[in-house]
Amino acid sequence: MPPFLAALCGLYLLCGNAPMPLDLDRAAFFDAVRRSPFAGHLTQPQVDGMAAILTACPASLSIDAAAYCLATTFHETARTMQPIEEFGRGKGRKYGPTGFWGRGYVQLTWEANYAKATKRLRTLGILKVSEDLVKTPTLAMRPDVAAAILFYGMIEGWFTGKKLADYFAPGRADPIGARRIINGTDSDKLIAGYQAQFRVALLSSVRLAGVSAAKVPDPMAPLTGAIKTGSSSSPPPAPAKSLADKGPATPVAQPIKTPSKVVQPAPIGGLSSAPSPAPLPFWSRVHAALSRKAA
Repeated sequence: MPPFLAALCGLYLLCGNAPMPLDLDRAAFFDAVRRSPFAGHLTQPQVDGMAAILTACPASLSIDAAAYCLATTFHETARTMQPIEEFGRGKGRKYGPTGFWGRGYVQLTWEANYAKATKRLRTLGILKVSEDLVKTPTLAMRPDVAAAILFYGMIEGWFTGKKLADYFAPGRADPIGARRIINGTDSDKLIAGYQAQFRVALLSSVRLAGVSAAKVPDPMAPLTGAIKTGSSSSPPPAPAKSLADKGPATPVAQPIKTPSKVVQPAPIGGLSSAPSPAPLPFWSRVHAALSRKAA
């Protein structure tokens, strides 16, 4: 395997649980998710929603965990990637009449959880002191607030007590079990499938720090034989030589030609009893020729 491809494979394997890179090529990311899981089509609200989520993503979060948060949003918002209100607004549930039904990218419910989120988001600087989710529950529909509830709720275990770190850590990734962070085992395998697709999109859009896109070699060149030259006027590459035809890298004086010696065929007894001609080694002949020229 060429070294460049090996390096990319190493990056792919190692960065899954590395801190989430903030420097993503978002055009590449959206192009990747357009293919899957969005089946070839993205709307502007979907793009805006994912942009808000990527912007809010904590730098300490691994790609595996970030991909799971995106997959959860994809499922919980019915693929809209926009904050939504709970269907039925809590009808038939105890919190329904209180007004604290589910809102956001993931469904924040119950007054106590709205109060907890208010306190935490003020600490993070996302909510102002004058902003209160208990007094104004619809604030949970604001994209930056909804994204913060998504990430910190899953990181800190607000919803069920289960946390992202319980399922995503160095050497461990359990996107099926991670559904317990939000809602038991409901649609766990389905969401794990979405996580795999978002993970590929994130990995394919990571910008390599310090590497200019113009200087990145074509990873397919060693496989196809394609050679990129800096100018169309560059001379074509010389035909490949066999190992036996290759000479020294710099020009040297040509050795004096000597009559070639005929090697006698080996006797029937085998090569061990054949005469062994000993032609002068190549570099010795070069040295001799240079010596004569100097004399």
